[in-house]
Amino acid sequence: MDAIDRKIVSLLQGNGRLSQEALAQQVHLSRPAVHERIKRLEEQGILRGYQALIDWEALGLPITAFIWVRTSGTQCNEIGHILMQLGNQESMIEECHRVTGEWCMLLKVRVALPLTLQELIDRIRAVPDVQATMTTLALSTLSARESGDEVSA
Repeated sequence: MDAIDRKIVSLLQGNGRLSQEALAQQVHLSRPAVHERIKRLEEQGILRGYQALIDWEALGLPITAFIWVRTSGTQCNEIGHILMQLGNQESMIEECHRVTGEWCMLLKVRVALPLTLQELIDRIRAVPDVQATMTTLALSTLSARESGDEVSA
């Protein structure tokens, strides 16, 4: 993967709907050359898909929280799959990360209201082998996608 491939990946991460023509202009290559690079990046598994950017507030889930989860034993994978299913119309577990250290998992969740977050935490704590949770609310979020910054090539 060279600097041009990295630039293409960075541009697509910021806007997965960029046309190959627009990408070609940004990286100073022909559209067919960009097409071949994208095809190769997809075949190599570097580009695995394209995502929509969601306005969580418009969806009715304006609150973002991170929930640290400690489990007993070595059942993190199984428990992680269970936790991912605990959302409902007013709460969603967006991501579940296995982590090192004192905690086993870190969940990124979206909820409608603080009470909804409390109810989600209660459901998480009711899962067998979940020993403890610790929750942090996000006040705001900065990301490369939304600020127009690019990952360095």
